[in-house]
Amino acid sequence: MKYISLGAVLEPSTEHIVKVSHCGIDYTLTQELASLWLDGRFGFAEAENPIEMRALNQLYRMGLVVTADESDAGEYRALTHCRAVPVKRKNPYAGLAGDEKMIMIWLREAGLLLTMAELVFLLDRQVKPELSLLGQENKQALVERIYTSENIFDNVLENQMEHVPSRDRIVRVILSLLKKKQIVLL
Repeated sequence: MKYISLGAVLEPSTEHIVKVSHCGIDYTLTQELASLWLDGRFGFAEAENPIEMRALNQLYRMGLVVTADESDAGEYRALTHCRAVPVKRKNPYAGLAGDEKMIMIWLREAGLLLTMAELVFLLDRQVKPELSLLGQENKQALVERIYTSENIFDNVLENQMEHVPSRDRIVRVILSLLKKKQIVLL
């Protein structure tokens, strides 16, 4: 089964004992749990044998992983259950260009925590991160730019964005930012 890990590593951690923080709760993972969580830390991983599947189910019940189905939209759907949170850095945009930089600007400066569907909407519609849409004082303008009477209802935006051509490209960018340790998934 395909999955991706949620949470941030706490210090001190080793490859055998991993301390993870997720939503204000700290966990200490050892053995198979630690190994599986680390495998899914920077991208989607697979649990294949019965021992791994039992451990994955335990991580799932703890809220430390999200599973993906095998469909072509499986990774996107899994990421809709996560929040990409930027890591604090002195120079947060160094080494980033194109979509990576655009997503990081949205994540860092939007004034609210954006969902995967909202990020896909913004990049698919080529909405630029203008000052009138950024910051706490402009979050209502951003929400009104994304949501209309047609997509404001439960999961409508997620379902619409599942079918846009840019979906897979944006999923790849999110995974790239994760690998570059620019974001963590919560």
